Amino acid sequence: MHDSLGTRPSIFLSLESELICLGGLQPSQWVDTTEKLAIFLYQAATNNSVRKVAERFQRSNETISWCVDYVSVSSPH
Repeated sequence: MHDSLGTRPSIFLSLESELICLGGLQPSQWVDTTEKLAIFLYQAATNNSVRKVAERFQRSNETISWCVDYVSVSSPH
């Protein structure tokens, strides 16, 4: 996980927990919080296009864009 998301698994889980508790990160009907955060971090770490991230996660371009926007807004300011 460290290579593709830029973080260790324990840090990833802590970040997910913090975003859920403090930032309001919530699962949706089709994408859970773990995958939303993974999509966000993967795009941030790799700087890949939405299309390439969509291929990697087997999701639509719209879902990827939505997840990235959602997680960035869920971050406590």
